[in-house]
Amino acid sequence: MSLIVRWSSAAIAFLTFLSPALSQNYPSRSITLIVPFAPGGPADFIGRLIGMKLSEELGQQIVVDNRSGANTIVGAQFVAKAKPDGYTLLLAIDGTLVMNPFLYASLPYDPFKEFAPITLVAAVPSALTANVKVAANTLKEIIDAEKAKPNTFQIGVSTPTSQVAIGLLNQLAGTSMVMVPYRGGTTQITGLLAGDIPLGHESVNVSMPLYRDKKIKIIALTGTKRLALAPEIPVFAETFPGFDLGIWQSVVAPAGTPKEIVDRLHAAIKKVMAMQDVRDRFTAAGIEPAISDSPEAFGAFVRAQAETRSKVIKQVGIKIE
Repeated sequence: MSLIVRWSSAAIAFLTFLSPALSQNYPSRSITLIVPFAPGGPADFIGRLIGMKLSEELGQQIVVDNRSGANTIVGAQFVAKAKPDGYTLLLAIDGTLVMNPFLYASLPYDPFKEFAPITLVAAVPSALTANVKVAANTLKEIIDAEKAKPNTFQIGVSTPTSQVAIGLLNQLAGTSMVMVPYRGGTTQITGLLAGDIPLGHESVNVSMPLYRDKKIKIIALTGTKRLALAPEIPVFAETFPGFDLGIWQSVVAPAGTPKEIVDRLHAAIKKVMAMQDVRDRFTAAGIEPAISDSPEAFGAFVRAQAETRSKVIKQVGIKIE
């Protein structure tokens, strides 16, 4: 028994010594960045741009792996169960970390226990859109029309974030706009263009090109300030202070990833997000670049967001089976 104890003690001492050494040599091979969406959307754009620049910064290839499905649950579960060595990362949206826990009765991952926060990387405002034939041009006009004749406006939603945002809008405005669920942003936009629905709620990078071509209207955006790309469009918070239910993107690792590796990734991503060409490409796509001061600061941000979103979800009464 004493021999086993001595061997165990030696093994623990060796691993304790080895872990910092492995962290210092990180990364020594390619890193996989899981994007929990299909190719072509804003998350894919963000993941591939950051991945390309991060490859240059770290000197190792970043392989973007699209694992879509179940409102990001498929990709999140894969990363949550991955080896915590810094070679499998997740591009996590707000829904992944601070909404799914309150939308689903059960999840195959625990966002508060199974991920190591690294940093926020982007904010993607969402737009309240309208068919060009809709007479209303402002949020006030839409609210007034809806109050005068309840259920005047049906509004297309394709994500839980949109459901929560419109649910909160109905609550704050005292309206009863009917949400029409769509399986994706593309089908929702198609319905809006065809006049099947008068209003929609979609990410700004999807809606902005159509707005520029005068094919749709954008009534208001989520976010705390107007976009530099379209300063003429107001934000919801101008009518309802504190209304900020936009989508944000972040990078996390499996829980247990050594702090040295988490700090190394944060520092590298911070350099990437400071690059002017990266910021320009984000801005051109209607995406606001962001960076957390530290992994700990991002962790605190996640906890605060979870508290806020959970209250809204409970108030609105949204659940996903």
